[in-house]
Amino acid sequence: MNNYITIRELSKLMHVSVHQIRYFEEKKILFPAYVDTNHYRMYGMDEIYQLSHILLLRKLNVPVQQIKECLLSYSADDYYGLLTDSLQDVQSQIDSLIHMKQFIQSILQEQQEWISQSQQDQRIPIYVMKEIPVRHFTTWITIQPNESLHARALYQHRTEQPALFETDFHYLYSSDQVAVCVPSSNAISDSFVEKGLYLTRSFTVTSEENIAQEIHHLNEHAFQAAYVLVDPIILIEKSYLSMLGTDQLHYEIQARIEVTHPEVKERNQS
Repeated sequence: MNNYITIRELSKLMHVSVHQIRYFEEKKILFPAYVDTNHYRMYGMDEIYQLSHILLLRKLNVPVQQIKECLLSYSADDYYGLLTDSLQDVQSQIDSLIHMKQFIQSILQEQQEWISQSQQDQRIPIYVMKEIPVRHFTTWITIQPNESLHARALYQHRTEQPALFETDFHYLYSSDQVAVCVPSSNAISDSFVEKGLYLTRSFTVTSEENIAQEIHHLNEHAFQAAYVLVDPIILIEKSYLSMLGTDQLHYEIQARIEVTHPEVKERNQS
């Protein structure tokens, strides 16, 4: 009985394809024990161990072109370094997956909050008081209050900021301009808004032309409630909700209330 096995039997034993074994042979990191008279490649125990070694290195994400060097010259110290690097790569992937999980959870939370709010009568603007901490921003572009963003302006002011779909734009409205910003850390920011009690409202529009009306409603509501609002008025474009929902654009408008009397908070709590 022949103690050697064919390439097809080797592929079944090692749970890899014949194509993959042939690829390793083409790269000269695996060879058959011999080729019989019928031109069958035959493999023995040495080749099984060799293939096991190759598959382990591939599992550690070692490139095929580096495997030959590993097989020929790597010492125990070299393999220790290889395993250390592989562990760091795995940890990086874990961190990336955790970040992705948190990202998806935040989108789901935003969607759930919006679903809850959308069940209310949208014809009656509902404003909510929120205590919001200090926030830092990096300004991307500055436009006039009556000006709209357009593709050319974005291109001309392109930076290393994240892709457009990866962040919520914050529009900071002051009396004479609108700063289009993205959230940033304190170390790299060029502007910030103070912590405090904010008057907020989430809403959707089918056109950016409706935003001015929402700002007007906010100011009107503040006037009727005897709130003094402090610039800037902040408009947050909810990028993910807009892209993953209907054809409507999702926004949240915020304005800090100048708290001059304790009854402002008491009114919110009552």
